[in-house]
Amino acid sequence: MYTTESVDAVATITELRSDTADLIDRAQAIRNGVLIQKNNEPRAVLLSWDAYRAITEEVNLEEL
Repeated sequence: MYTTESVDAVATITELRSDTADLIDRAQAIRNGVLIQKNNEPRAVLLSWDAYRAITEEVNLEEL
């Protein structure tokens, strides 16, 4: 099992397909992103551009 304490919202792949614009708006409005699940497993996190930029200023993603 995994924890969702570091994200502000959870959505499924189906919701991402059908409500992409709404999920992007939600990611823009919240701080920690939207966890995207497939078959009840975490697959990705949708972040606002500002959150992504703040992370990349602190962490070199190429080193991960």
